[in-house]
Amino acid sequence: MKTKIAALLLCMAMAFLICGCSKEENSEIVGHWEATKVNINGETVSFAELDAEDAEFSFDFREDGSCRAVIAGIENNGTYTFNHTAVDISYGGKEEKLRYDDGVLTLTFYYNNEKTSYMFSKMES
Repeated sequence: MKTKIAALLLCMAMAFLICGCSKEENSEIVGHWEATKVNINGETVSFAELDAEDAEFSFDFREDGSCRAVIAGIENNGTYTFNHTAVDISYGGKEEKLRYDDGVLTLTFYYNNEKTSYMFSKMES
């Protein structure tokens, strides 16, 4: 009987730790992120210099693991997983990995055979 009670308490403690940590782990990136810089083939410029006002690039990450992604003005809802060095995100039928380093999220892809990286900064929580 003591073994069953100990096993039950252990399971409850593990469930509490798993549920309690998920929000805390995501808190670092929860909020609204906007593209602030773009690197095209090694040259970094301010996103504002691209004059891409109608082509918003942003992410809204929520504590519950859901998110809103706006890429080139196209909005999709999705989900994400954060591991302190990267964000794996799924939206609009796509899977992306954003690198996370020193408070900056970076989304890299190839467009017209050019490597393009968008750097996002957190605007608000």
